[in-house]
Amino acid sequence: MKKSIKFLVSVAAIIAAGYALISNRQLRVTEYNMPVSKLPKSFDGKKILLIADLHKKRYGDRFDNLINSCAACEPDYIFFAGDLYSRDEGDMLPKITLMKRLVSIAPTYYVLGNHETDNMDNCEALCFRMKQTGVKVLRNDMSYLLCDGKAVAVYGAQLPQRYYRNKDFSHKNLPKLDADMLDKLMGKTDKNVCNFLISHNPFPFEAYAEWGADAVFSGHCHGGIIRLPLIGGLLSPERRFFPRYTKGIYETESKNGASSMALTVGLGKFRLNNPAEIMLITLVKR
Repeated sequence: MKKSIKFLVSVAAIIAAGYALISNRQLRVTEYNMPVSKLPKSFDGKKILLIADLHKKRYGDRFDNLINSCAACEPDYIFFAGDLYSRDEGDMLPKITLMKRLVSIAPTYYVLGNHETDNMDNCEALCFRMKQTGVKVLRNDMSYLLCDGKAVAVYGAQLPQRYYRNKDFSHKNLPKLDADMLDKLMGKTDKNVCNFLISHNPFPFEAYAEWGADAVFSGHCHGGIIRLPLIGGLLSPERRFFPRYTKGIYETESKNGASSMALTVGLGKFRLNNPAEIMLITLVKR
């Protein structure tokens, strides 16, 4: 009897390990419609490819598998929402190659994640090189998307490290980001135009909406790392169980009206029942 139980446990462990291995090698394209307030009619139906959290993951030589998947989506714009590399990585040349190849597919906009701001020496050199390749690097500033004479403002948030972790790398009693701090970082939004915000951290979604973001594009949460049936993501990078935001499209209301957020599970790091994804978003005029 004991031998039978041990055998069954061993078989279950092997199956679980095999499933985890397969799950960590998968790459999916997930498609969503995203309703956006104040979206100009000329942008209705435009497609944004949202990617984030590559870290140390490779998808073939020169990221060929990833690039082929991105190109097949035929996006109008690409938003990279941070954590292009892990804080302990040194060689940035492959990352520059990747971003250069993304630019050849569609206009590409990039913001920093918490891992970039943990390694600022690499970050400054990387941002300089990416700008040379045509990537729009947004560091608490803004650019415009233009179509048929209409404009959408695209902001990129570079949040201070204290909103991700303490100096001792603990995550207790982190400050709460609010609209006033976003005003200080990026200035006030123009309420007469549609405002997009690319920000690595999804958790201050309500603050983003209060600040004036009509649409938010984020990563960081890795889909909750482990996804449980009917429940969703298990754990956030801040070591909090069952985080509020993990994957998909979310909506909230503020004094500015309705806001939407697209949150991708990202590309790298260990995951279980949680395949890596690139997120193809079709903009829909609310």
